[in-house]
Amino acid sequence: MHAMNPTEGIRLAKRVADILKCSRSEAEQVIVGGWVKVNEVVVYEPAHRVSDEKIDIHSTAQRGKVPLLTVILHKAAGQSCMPQSHTNIWKNLTPEMRAHQDRSGISLTPRLLKILQCAAALEDAATGLVVLSEDPSMLRKLQDERSPLEHEMLAEVQGSVSPDQLRDMCPMGLKTSLSSENPEKTGLRMAFKGYLPGYAAGVIENTGLRLIGLKRVRMGRVLMAPLAPGQWRALMPYERF
Repeated sequence: MHAMNPTEGIRLAKRVADILKCSRSEAEQVIVGGWVKVNEVVVYEPAHRVSDEKIDIHSTAQRGKVPLLTVILHKAAGQSCMPQSHTNIWKNLTPEMRAHQDRSGISLTPRLLKILQCAAALEDAATGLVVLSEDPSMLRKLQDERSPLEHEMLAEVQGSVSPDQLRDMCPMGLKTSLSSENPEKTGLRMAFKGYLPGYAAGVIENTGLRLIGLKRVRMGRVLMAPLAPGQWRALMPYERF
C-alpha cells in the first residue's frame, strides 16, 4: 500500500470538526491536546492528512470543548522560568515527574509543551510553586496588576532578625512574620500582592540580612503541597486561584 501524498485526503482538523460539529479552531485544540487517534495511533498535528482511516475521539472532547491545560510545578533551585535556558522548568514536564495525585488524564504532547507559558515567574535561585498555562484567561488573571493575587513565600535568612528589621520588611503590600528562629538562621513567612522576581530578596537585603533560601508555597487559593521538588500536576477544572 503506497503512502498518501501530502496533498491527498483532507486535514485531520476538518474531519474532527465535522465529527464533533465544532469550529476548526476547537478541533485543532482537541488534536493538539492528544485526544484524537487515527487508526489507533494518537496524532497531534491538525494538518495531518486523512482519507478513510478510523478516527477515534476521546470522550473528554465533547463538541470540541476540551479543558485548556494549566500545570502547577514545584520548581527546584537553579531551574529557570525562561524557556530559552538549558535548565528551564519545561524539561520537568515528563511522565516520570508527574505527581501520583494527578488524575486529569491529560496528555502532554510536544506541541502542547511549546504552547504552555509561565505565569508569575520565580528567580532561578528560588524554589516552589510555578504555574504554566495555555489558557489566555488564566494567564491574564495570574498577571493582572490591577487585582494581583496574593503570593505566600517562606524565606530563610542568616542569623537572628531584630524587631526593627522585621518592621522594615513590611512595606505597603507586604506582610512579613517570623515562622522559626534560632541563632544560626531565621524563617520568615511573607505574603505579597503580586510578585516580581528579585523583590523579596531586595526587601530582605535592604535590612542588612542575608537571604539563604526562598520558596513560594501558595498563589491565591492554590497550594504547592504535596508536590515534591521537580514534580508537576495538571490543575483541575474545579480549582480556582
